[in-house]
Amino acid sequence: MPFSKRQHRKAAVSADTLRIRDFALLVSLKETGNLTLAAQRVGISESAASKQLKAIQRRVKMPLYESNNGADKLTAAARALLPAAADIVHAYHRGMHDAQEARHGGQHILRIGASSFLPGRWHRLLESVEMRLYRNVRPQLDLANTEQLLLALQRHDLDVALVIFPPQNGKLTSRCVAKSPFMIVFRKGHPLAGRQLVSLTEVVSYPWVFFHKSDHPWLHDLILRRAETAGDGVRIRHRVNHYDHVPRLLTDDRVLAWLTPSGAERIARPGLVARPLDDPKICLETHLAVLTDMRRRLSPNTSDASWRNSKRITRRFS
Repeated sequence: MPFSKRQHRKAAVSADTLRIRDFALLVSLKETGNLTLAAQRVGISESAASKQLKAIQRRVKMPLYESNNGADKLTAAARALLPAAADIVHAYHRGMHDAQEARHGGQHILRIGASSFLPGRWHRLLESVEMRLYRNVRPQLDLANTEQLLLALQRHDLDVALVIFPPQNGKLTSRCVAKSPFMIVFRKGHPLAGRQLVSLTEVVSYPWVFFHKSDHPWLHDLILRRAETAGDGVRIRHRVNHYDHVPRLLTDDRVLAWLTPSGAERIARPGLVARPLDDPKICLETHLAVLTDMRRRLSPNTSDASWRNSKRITRRFS
C-alpha cells in the first residue's frame, strides 16, 4: 500500500533525525543564553521554541536544555553537540546561497552601515571585509549617526550596522564587539592635566565643549543625566558636530571637550592633553546590529556571516 502524504512526512523526520531549524535554534540559544531571544532570532514565538526544544530532546533521547529559576542553560551534551551544529547551519546557508548564485548569477551587495563616531580605520576595514564563506558578495558602506542607521535597518535599507551604544529595541538584535572610553581633552594648563584618568565628578566642575544631541540622542541624554547627579549642574559652553572645531574652542585653561578616541587622536597637537573618562556607565560601546527577524530580503546567511565578520573585526582592533 502506498504511503499517504502524512506518512511520508513522518518518515522524513524519524525519531532520531534533526532538521536544520533544530540545529539553528540550539546555536541561537547558545549565543543568546536566553530562550526568548533565541526564539526571536530564528523568527518564532517563545512557546514554539519551547515545544521545538522538547521535540529535539525526544529525538536525540537525551536532555539538551534546562531552565532553572528563570535561567536558561544548555546541558553538557548540548554544548558538545554545538560545534558540529554550527558547522551544519553554516554549511546549509552557504550551500543555499551558492545554489541561488548558480540560478540567478550576478553579485550581491552586503549593505553595511557604520556610525560616524567610529574611528576611520574601522570604516576602511569594513570597506575591505572579505566574505570568505560566500562568493560574489561585495560590501557597500554607508556612514550616518546611530539613530539614522537603526531606522535604515528597520526599513531594510541596510543588512547590518556597526553602531555606538544602541538603545534596547525588540526589532533588533545586537552584539557588543568593542568598548572604549570617552576622551576628555583640554589645554596643558588645565587643573586636570596632571591626572591619568578623570572622573565625571571632576569633569562636571568645568565648562564643556560637547556634541549635539542629534549626533547621538541616547548617549547625549545618558551623559547629561549622570552629570546632573555627579555635580551642581552642567555648563555647556559650545556644541560641535565635528572634532576639527574643538581646538579653537579650547580658549582657556578651564574649558574641556568630550571626544571619541579617534577624534582626540586627530586633533592631537602641542599644548593639548587627552585623558580617558573613568566612568562605568559612560563608554563608547560598539555593537553589531541586525534585524531580529532573520528572514530578510538578502539570503538567510547574511546575519550569520555578519556575526563571523564582527569577530574578525574585533580581533583586528583588540
